Amino acid sequence: MRRLSQYVSVFAVLLIVFTVFSLLSTGVAETTNPNPNVLDEELLQKILFSTAIDAKQLESAHIPNPQTTDTSIPLPCHGPHLISDVDKAEVEINQVVTITGHIYPPEQNASVRICYIRPDYSWIDQYVPADPETGEFIATQELDMGGYWNIFPSHGHISDRLHIVVTDPSGAIGDPSGFVIPFKANIALVITAIALVCLGVITAVTGFKKRNRRISSLRICIQILLICIIFTGMFVDHQNFPRPVRQIAVHDFLVGTNVFGVAMPEGFPAPFLACYYPCGRTVTCAIWDLQVYIYPFLNTTRGWGVAYTTPGVTRLAIVFGTLIIASLLLGRFWCGWVCPFGLYQDALTYLRKRLKIRHVTLPDRFSRHFHQLSYVVLALILIISILFASYSITGTQLVPGTEEGGFIYTYYATPYCTVCPMKPLCQLMQNQAGVLQTQWIFNGVGDFYQFGWYLTSVNMIILGIVTVAAFFIRRIWCRICPLGGLLALFSRFPPFKWVTAVRLDKNEEKCTKCGICKRVCPMDVKAVYENKGGDVMTSQCIGCLRCVEMCPYKDALKFKFAGQTVCNSGLGTR
Repeated sequence: MRRLSQYVSVFAVLLIVFTVFSLLSTGVAETTNPNPNVLDEELLQKILFSTAIDAKQLESAHIPNPQTTDTSIPLPCHGPHLISDVDKAEVEINQVVTITGHIYPPEQNASVRICYIRPDYSWIDQYVPADPETGEFIATQELDMGGYWNIFPSHGHISDRLHIVVTDPSGAIGDPSGFVIPFKANIALVITAIALVCLGVITAVTGFKKRNRRISSLRICIQILLICIIFTGMFVDHQNFPRPVRQIAVHDFLVGTNVFGVAMPEGFPAPFLACYYPCGRTVTCAIWDLQVYIYPFLNTTRGWGVAYTTPGVTRLAIVFGTLIIASLLLGRFWCGWVCPFGLYQDALTYLRKRLKIRHVTLPDRFSRHFHQLSYVVLALILIISILFASYSITGTQLVPGTEEGGFIYTYYATPYCTVCPMKPLCQLMQNQAGVLQTQWIFNGVGDFYQFGWYLTSVNMIILGIVTVAAFFIRRIWCRICPLGGLLALFSRFPPFKWVTAVRLDKNEEKCTKCGICKRVCPMDVKAVYENKGGDVMTSQCIGCLRCVEMCPYKDALKFKFAGQTVCNSGLGTR
């Protein structure tokens, strides 16, 4: 089994190398912005929105924007969509821009609403007819304010998003009167967060009095605190913004949008499931970054509501570099101590214990094979993304529907996010908190399996299955999570294992083979019990340190960081 794990790890590393080599071999560089200083300043000032707005009580749809689509000929797509383009990406103030596009399928007497949102969040509405035969539409508008404009062509609850940078020779940006974004705290959410943090602190303080709960209590407190930090933007009351912006809750409050001089407008790539789709996030899930920087944004200068000033290969290098550094520092401790979906599974485990229901332990042989699925899922994500990006990489389209406006481009540009249970969990929780309106995430388009732009029926079904499974089987999703597998590759396998900062040492002479470590491990890892001594941390270990906490024998287990003992068994935390 150990040899199989090594083979899988070697295959995954080779696949990553092949991915990077394939992307580098394209030889296609992105165009840089002719005035990057203006754009960077505006990117820092602007607020990204989760959705666009329809003709009545504007609803949301997060749809990929084409870069250079020929909108005169409707592209093949198996579901409703709207594609638009703007003739200029940067203009001077009071110049006229032209918006062209088409809706599919064409309709009789159809109109398209185009909402031009100024840098000060005032807006201009324009309604234009769509051709009943081709679905084509065209509109022109003079832009009368310097700064970053968001433009939303929308038809019903299907919409696209464009952006234009307007330069003013006088140097004015936004409203000359000094408009200030009216940030206001969402009192209800702030109070809820304070209550949760207080609960976490109380749990940590009371748990520290019990030797076998010290580490677990501290971990719960840290997880709760970090969730509030990861989704800090939720605490801003978007209803305080002027209309129509208040109808589309603020999407991002990003940190780390510039990493080592490379613009990362979607935010810092995080080594845990910090989902891209909910409102108010501060960082972005690295798996999402890996997908979209391969396909569909490898060779484009525009993403979903953002502009890119660096090539996709450079952005991918930043993502991989960040993951390698994070893995070498803490390995899969990100899974055990930081990941929000890990806390969700821990909460289900706590509920099961309160109901006095025994957990289900998977058979050893099945469990070992089951853990390997994380590498299989990771490999599938990379392979599928490379296949989708075949035109950008080789000039040949291998998968129909991956062209801009195609079925896959419109509905399944991020294959892992289609099945990830974290995505619907975030959406549903924010919906209950009043941050996301119900119609934004549930108004569906196309077939049942498409369901909607933000949530799909596949998402909901998998979340339901994982929730039930996690209630009975501890940390079930962590065992097959591709991001966890990637962290394990960069920390628990050579050559990375030789330089990783974290290790769990076992003193064989002090171990009595009581089996407590094997029974309490939420990942059902047997290596701590079975291995004779030395570093017993494996690729499956999430670093929760439950084994160290519960082991009754002094110094039988020691967790070390950078060679220094942080905590050891029999004593609790130092």
